[in-house]
Amino acid sequence: MNRRILQKINELLLKEWDPIGVAETPGAEDEYSQYAEFIHKIIQGSSSHRELFAYLWELETEHMGLKGNRIKTEDFAKMLFHRFA
Repeated sequence: MNRRILQKINELLLKEWDPIGVAETPGAEDEYSQYAEFIHKIIQGSSSHRELFAYLWELETEHMGLKGNRIKTEDFAKMLFHRFA
């Protein structure tokens, strides 16, 4: 797997998605890095952003226990999908 792509996905997760709001916290650069590889696999194996959105939404609302922002998360999933598909 291309490390530059994973690094860019991680960067976008922190700067554009960031559901827990840690982007400006020193040392938080790798907060979402554990998700980057699976996200890349979803993007490569899907024909639309929907599966990616479902995964991000589950992370946000179930795994992290947040209320979530469905519109923001879906917009992010679309952008990420189209950038790396």
